Formats: sequence, structure tokens, C-alpha cells
Amino acid sequence: MSVDAVRRGIPGATLATQLGRRARGGFIVDEWGLDPDLVAVADPVLAVRWDITVEGANQLPNVGGAVLVFNRRFGISEPWVVARGIRQATGRFVRTVGVPDVAPVGPLLRRFGGVVDRTDEIAGLLRAGQLVGLPMARGMRSREQVGRLEVERLEAALDTGCPVVPVALVGRELGRSWRIVVGRPVPFDPDGGPLAAAELAEATRQAAQVLLDESLPTSWWF
Repeated sequence: MSVDAVRRGIPGATLATQLGRRARGGFIVDEWGLDPDLVAVADPVLAVRWDITVEGANQLPNVGGAVLVFNRRFGISEPWVVARGIRQATGRFVRTVGVPDVAPVGPLLRRFGGVVDRTDEIAGLLRAGQLVGLPMARGMRSREQVGRLEVERLEAALDTGCPVVPVALVGRELGRSWRIVVGRPVPFDPDGGPLAAAELAEATRQAAQVLLDESLPTSWWF
């Protein structure tokens, strides 16, 4: 199956064909470890686990790099939900930051698009035209508050001039239904001086908070 076929969500081969090709070693893994065939094989399982709606996907570029900053809480669903939801809505993979650089977990998660939390790796992905998912710090106290956003995590966006897009994620860890709301890119000046990263981090945090406020249902039980 070609990478383009996977990105469009078009099955280029049957599951048996994919598995046979993998057994022969005939599959592609890119330089950051993503295995499109493996993602395609796992996709039906992910579809059973999560029912995802995406709003505002047109805010994302059709080509080129961008940083998607999203809120999360104490669970593990959010990175998977963002990756699958955006892939289904746009046909593009999301490389989510935060994979531990430890075997065997790290290499396995890289196969699904995860990347380690390093500025040089994020910058390399952006220069290669990839979408990078950047989770905020876990919001442990309240589902209604986004977490902190580390300033240095946005240095790669400043260096490359790629857009930074706030994303509100609404759902429950043990629930099936999730909603992804993509906001407008946060304006910034790549040549804004020594405080540019801090200003961008705060503007992005505020934009994500507004987006979450507008997206949350009125009842806790959703």
C-alpha cells in the first residue's frame, strides 16, 4: 500500500496482502519510525474504540508543517484520538510529541507516529512538512482548564515559521465519543526577539482555553 493511499484512507490492499508483505519485509518505515501499513492495519481497531468528530479541519494546511497544540488530562486516549481524528479528516498523519526514548515502548510508539520531546526532532519534522501534535501539560485539577505549555516546545515553530494551531479535545477517558475542535492559527512574529517563544506559548494557551470553553457541554455527563 502506498503512503498516499493510506493518507487518503483508501485501502490499497487487503489485510491479508498487507500481512503477507510484512512477513516478507516489504514495508516502508520513514526516518522518524512511522509505519503507514501498521497504522492502516490498526485503524479498524481504533475505529471500534473511539467515535470521533472533527470540526474546523479546514484550519489546517493541506501541505506543509504545523504544530497542533491540544489539551489533555490524566488518560492515554488523547494522542490517539487526535492522530486518528485528524488523519480521517485531512488524510495527514500527526506526529505526536512525548514518546519515551526507551525500548521497547519508544520504537513501538514511533511506528504509529510518536516522536520524542526534542526541539531538533520537532524542527526536523516541521521542515519536512509534517503535522506535529503537541500535548499541553496534563490538566489534573479540572477538565475545564487547559494545562501549561512549555515555552521551549514552541521554539521549533518559531525557527521554521510554521503555524501553531490550538485544538480543543472533549471526551472522557473511558468514553467512546470524542470531539476535536480545531481553531485558527495563532499569529506570531518569527523575529519577535527573546520573548517571542514565551509570548507565543501564552497566546496559544489562551486560544486553546477559549476554544475549550466554547466546546465543553453544559453537563459533566457527556
